[in-house]
This record gives sequence, structure tokens and C-alpha cells, in this order.
Amino acid sequence: MDKKLFIILFLLFGSSSILLAQKELSFDFDYAKFNYNQDTVYMEFYYNLNPRDMILKHVPKGYLYNAVVHIEIKNLGTNEFLLNKDWSLNSTIADTTGGYLSRSLMGVFGILVPKGKYSIVVSAKDKENETLAKVINEVVVVEPFIKGKYSISDIELASNIKNESVDRSSIFYKNTYEVIPNPAMVYSVHSPVMFYYDELYNLTLPKPEQRFRLDKFLVNSLGRTVNQSSKYIKQSENSVVDVGVINLSKYPTDSYTLLLSLIDTATNQAYVSSKRFYLYNPNVVDTAIKANITDSYIASEFAVMTAQECDKIFDEAKYIASKNEIDQYTKLDSLNGKREFLYKFWKARDTNPETPQNEFKDEYMKRVDYANKHFSYAGRQGYKSDRGRVYLIYGEPDQKDYYPNEPNMKPYETWYYNSIEGGVVFNFGDLTGFNNYQLLNSTKRGEIQDDNWMQELTIH
Repeated sequence: MDKKLFIILFLLFGSSSILLAQKELSFDFDYAKFNYNQDTVYMEFYYNLNPRDMILKHVPKGYLYNAVVHIEIKNLGTNEFLLNKDWSLNSTIADTTGGYLSRSLMGVFGILVPKGKYSIVVSAKDKENETLAKVINEVVVVEPFIKGKYSISDIELASNIKNESVDRSSIFYKNTYEVIPNPAMVYSVHSPVMFYYDELYNLTLPKPEQRFRLDKFLVNSLGRTVNQSSKYIKQSENSVVDVGVINLSKYPTDSYTLLLSLIDTATNQAYVSSKRFYLYNPNVVDTAIKANITDSYIASEFAVMTAQECDKIFDEAKYIASKNEIDQYTKLDSLNGKREFLYKFWKARDTNPETPQNEFKDEYMKRVDYANKHFSYAGRQGYKSDRGRVYLIYGEPDQKDYYPNEPNMKPYETWYYNSIEGGVVFNFGDLTGFNNYQLLNSTKRGEIQDDNWMQELTIH
């Protein structure tokens, strides 16, 4: 969701002249997974279409706006489509004054999704102006909830949840509540109250006196817990619906994460569900100097990572991990185990624990980003290349010499590090011609050494 965060913040703070030149269809899309059976989950999809900037057609009852939406859900393992269809979203407004253009068309639909890894592509466009469009891409891993194991569904963010005078015929009615979704995942100074809906499963314990505890954390973008509460949950063989509300009016503009942790108080083991959202509230300025950060991964950035995100960030960090750490991570078979490992891995390398940021990690990830931008080749990410590895471990060289067009020689380059072991060099060569510069020789202890490395570059 980082890309979505960038877009949202850009829309909130960006130049109005730039925004006018780069309008995008006001269409939002979100989803949440709920328990169905041991092989399948029930996925609900929420959408929201606002007629702002759309071309309106004059019809007898007012003005019609119409969008064409295409959704693809493809199993990346089998390359088969679970869903691949178009549908039309349209509505008529009485006129173009009096706030009618701020009224959105909102809906929900659900499908059963078997276990697997899926790509979701949603494209929407104004039928009368196809340049006004939006495309949303997601990769989702579906893991059915384990039978007999306590767990939490995904969190559905809502703009309102009603439990009195509920319209049972509403498409948003479920489990005695009318849940009005917020697919944009944005709250503001004008709508600062966040509602949320989730479901708790398999709440049974060996002894009737034992209880579950549900902890709620509201965490800002710096990993600070700004709101925390707990409540005890009675045992139940059936699903338990949990709803909540948080008034965000006292918090500053930022991206936040809502974390729900269902804890077995007998073993102190937890099942965590999380959801990111965004708040625009210029009325509050963050003046806090220090924060009470819980010494646990639950209140950290890692608590919201998927298994794929955990694996990726550790793969990027393997160059600075010990063999023992690599072995430990490889043996982990739970998502929470991976999250906690990464939290401790980076915390142990924090050069300034007194600050909320981990400066070491921030610098390392900047190197990863640089490597991916400058050393990628043939669809392979730059951090996996030889130059990327050297750059991640040793940083920016003191000097780089480039030789792209030497007579009868393949392209090569030499990096110099003057402060390592009294001065070392790394020689890289593009042997294949695809911008894959392989490490051919180095004077650094422990790296590959070949006094005849120039011969590999000679074109005969």
C-alpha cells in the first residue's frame, strides 16, 4: 500500500496546478478475508465511485454518470482466472449543485477463494471519457483459517457501523450490523471517526475459566503506539463479531496502522491482524519528542508485513546476516515468528536506540533502493547482483573507474575502497553484454581473487 499512500498524500498536499493536469478517476477498492472452511476463504470486495470530474449525460431524471470496471483475479500458481469480468457502475444525480457531486456510489460483493497466491487487477474508467481512469494492482496470499485454531479475520474499515434501526435488506448488512465500508481507507478532519469490523474464530480453551484477551493498538508511521486498549473475550465455539470505533480528531496527519492481537492468556501466544489507513488532520500538530514504544514487534512496522514482505526484506538483508541467523530464519514456519525475528534482527543493529528511527536499517534500505535502481538487469533486481552485494556490504566506493569501450575488451569497471584493509579494489566485468557486471577479482580478503581476470574480458 505504499504506492497508494504516496498518491493520497500527493492529493492532499500537492500543487493544485499539477493536480489539474493529472486527474485520476475517483475510484477506490479494498477487500477483507473471512473464514469459510479449511480450504477456502470468503473474500469481500468493497468499492467506491465518486462522479467528480466525470462527464455527466443529461437524462430525463437528471444527470447520469457511468464507469466501466474490469476485475481480474488470477491464481499465480495455476495461471487460471478465478474472476475475469467487466461490469458497469452507474447512477443518476438530480443536478450538479447542492453537493450531489460529492455523493459516491458504493457497493460490495463477495466470492469464495481457495488457498493460493493471487494477482488482483482492477481497472476503472469513465465510459464517456476513457482518459479518466484508475488501475489498482495487488498480490494477495490466501491462507484459509486453521480449523480449531483461534484466529482473527482481516479488518474491514468502515465509515459507519449501525446496530440499531438496521436495514436488513441493505447490501452492507451482516451479523446483525450494517457496516458501511470505507474503501479509500482515508479519514479526515471532516470525518475523523473510524469504525472497524472483524471476526474472531475458534475461541475454545482447555479450561472453562481460561479467557482470551483482545489487545488493540493504534500505531503511527514512526512505529509509536498512540492508542492502546484491551478487553477479555468469552469462550465460544462459534464466530464472534468484534466491532470498534476510534475518534481520530486528536491525532495529526499521518499514516496509521490498526493492530488487533488475540491472545491466549494461558500461553501468552497471539494471533495478529492489522490494517493501514490514512488521516488528514491539519488541525493537530505532532509536538511529541519521545514516545513510549512497546518493546515488541506488535507495535513495530514488522507487525503489518505479509509473509512475502518478510521474506523479501530478509533476502535483501542476507548479506549482513550471520550463518546462524540465516539458518534460524529458514526454519521459521509462522508469520508471527518471521515478524518477531526481523524486529529483533534490526533492533540488534540499531546504532541509536534512543531515537524512534533505526538509522542503520534506514541507511541499509537506501542502499537496497540504490542497487535496484542502478544495478538491475534482465528483470533481476539489482540487490541480487554482484555489484549490488558489494554496494550493500561496503557502501559507496571512494572511486569508480568505468571502461565501457576499451579496444577488444568487454565492458568493465573497478571500484576502490581506501579505508578497508588499507585499500582494496573490486573488478567487475559485463561478460554477457546484458549489463550483468560479475565480480571477477578483488583484493579484499574473503572475496574472489583471480590475477588473470582481464583475460575473461578479452574479445578474441
